[in-house]
Amino acid sequence: RQRFAERQVSSLRIALALDHVARSSGRVVAWLIVPMVASLCYEVVARYLFNAPTQWAYDMTFMLYGTFFMLGAAFTLQRKGHVRTDSLYANWPPRRQAVVDLSGHLLMLLPFAGVLLFVGWGYFVKAYVTNETFVSSSWQPITWPFKLAMPVTGLLLLIQGFSECLKCVHTLRTGQWPDVRTIATE
Repeated sequence: RQRFAERQVSSLRIALALDHVARSSGRVVAWLIVPMVASLCYEVVARYLFNAPTQWAYDMTFMLYGTFFMLGAAFTLQRKGHVRTDSLYANWPPRRQAVVDLSGHLLMLLPFAGVLLFVGWGYFVKAYVTNETFVSSSWQPITWPFKLAMPVTGLLLLIQGFSECLKCVHTLRTGQWPDVRTIATE
């Protein structure tokens, strides 16, 4: 009985450490909103006050927004911020919630994240080696920094998905969702 409790605490400590990765990456990625908004504001002022639109602001905005959106996915998963039918889910007992969550993580999230990591890495390497640029833009910025976000997102989602699986297994065993605030002190 005591060994079971020790394993539970250690697996939850692992989950907590993995959660730290998502929280930290989310805090860093959140700062991408600043240059994105700054480039949009610069474009609006240049275009409408000085009748001098830029060649780069639109490209900068879509690259930063795409990166912001992708790299924030693990943070959103950790915060339970993705779409779910809460009108049903909220009324279920914790074990049923854990079965649904674990099934979703194992059947959809982890395979998707693995594919994103694998395929995204190939896109990144090709873009980096060939010094690929966006040909749809007169500015023609390089694409590899933007394409690097794909495999990094896959890795972050795999890490956070594993953490969520550990929490689901804990819930299946105990019938209660873990209180991550108390794990660090046990």
